[in-house]
Amino acid sequence: MASSATVNPTDIIKVRQQLRTQTPGARANAFWSVGVEMARKEGIRSLAGGMSASMLREVVYSGIRMGTYELFKDKLHDASNGALSREGLPLKIMAASIAATIGSALANPADLVKGASFLRPLPYRNMRHAFATIYRDGAQAAIAAGTLSVAGGLRSLYRGVGPTTIRGIVLSGTQICSYDQIKQSLKKRGVMQEGVPLHFVASTFAGFFCSVTSNPVDVIKVRLMNDKNHQFKGAFDCVRQIMVNEGPFGFFKGFGMCWARLGTHTILTFLIYERVRYLFGIEAM
Repeated sequence: MASSATVNPTDIIKVRQQLRTQTPGARANAFWSVGVEMARKEGIRSLAGGMSASMLREVVYSGIRMGTYELFKDKLHDASNGALSREGLPLKIMAASIAATIGSALANPADLVKGASFLRPLPYRNMRHAFATIYRDGAQAAIAAGTLSVAGGLRSLYRGVGPTTIRGIVLSGTQICSYDQIKQSLKKRGVMQEGVPLHFVASTFAGFFCSVTSNPVDVIKVRLMNDKNHQFKGAFDCVRQIMVNEGPFGFFKGFGMCWARLGTHTILTFLIYERVRYLFGIEAM
């Protein structure tokens, strides 16, 4: 939550960039141009939009994926009777993927509201109004189609859950696993010892790796979540349209802000995470 609050302005700018469809590299879509334009036209407070939804999302998403990672490592290691080595990447990737799948899927409604809170004009008065409106719109559409209103409301809240979950798996698979692996390698080779410097170095590399791998999925997720006019038939159609209309670099729109946000977020998360473990007498990750 602390990490998310710190990088919230970069997250807003990143979403605004990803929703734009100018030619890749156009100056008007540069992160500094988008940020300055927001501050000038909407006020500096616009860079703090969606804070409550971001906090709720982190409690569910990061709480589960970070909190259950080592639990699943232990469970998978025991289930394999030691065939999956604790030092190997397969065990780490599998554990991170399971934890991220659960966390990102459950957090999708908060993620949806968070993305909508970054838009202008604001589509909702507050977070409660956002959840209620999204659910009601889905329920009304379901009634009109002759199906259950509850199913329609839930389906509306879970719009884009596929790309959200895939992004969560990709991000956690590179972020948590690379942090774990880099930290383990540096300690094993005697380059660094357990402590803040080691946590900082490992999280810095992890932040870059997960920014590269998650940005394309993030672009698709943002487009689908904000596709109120049903421009896309699904994730694959979204990929096709981006490729045709914007080219391969369209998948890396907002990468500067993605790295600034996710890199900073990763460093702060692991530094705080390791410190909290230490304060509660838990062994370092």
